[in-house]
Amino acid sequence: MSDWAVHLEVEEGSSSKFWRARVEGGTLYVNYGKIGTNGQTQVKDLGAPEAAKKELDKLEREKRRKGYQDAGGGGGDDAGGDDEADDEAEEDEEEEDEAAAPKKKAKAAPAAAAAGGRPALEARLALDQGGRKIATHLSLAGATVRMDAVETYASPEEARKAYYRLLATLAGEGHEER
Repeated sequence: MSDWAVHLEVEEGSSSKFWRARVEGGTLYVNYGKIGTNGQTQVKDLGAPEAAKKELDKLEREKRRKGYQDAGGGGGDDAGGDDEADDEAEEDEEEEDEAAAPKKKAKAAPAAAAAGGRPALEARLALDQGGRKIATHLSLAGATVRMDAVETYASPEEARKAYYRLLATLAGEGHEER
């Protein structure tokens, strides 16, 4: 995994938010949220590196117009959040299924970041088995382990079968739908 190409932050009244993004091949990765939280990660597969870079540039310009400025940390492995109502609608429109991301070993964050509620450990893992790709983001912050995984399949029918298989597996383990 590459480092974040863009890492911006903004403070508005009592709200402190961050937004960061990077391009890997034809895929655009965006992570945003309130500073001190894991935030949300969205992934867009735009097909071509040029298209992904163009989208990154457009989104960066929009954030800068809203007052976001370069973050002091330059975009490492810390995480934050951007979940105020005005930004939620914009980000929700960007949400798409995540494509596979390159592997990254878990590493410890600085002690100060861990104490601030940010992940103490974080890993991004990828699996590519022909028509099945899985991108997983795993983080540890205090007593909370968070796992976000996205599976991409070669066809909608294969994805539908996987959906019902996963739903049955989780229900069989005692998970309840909410």
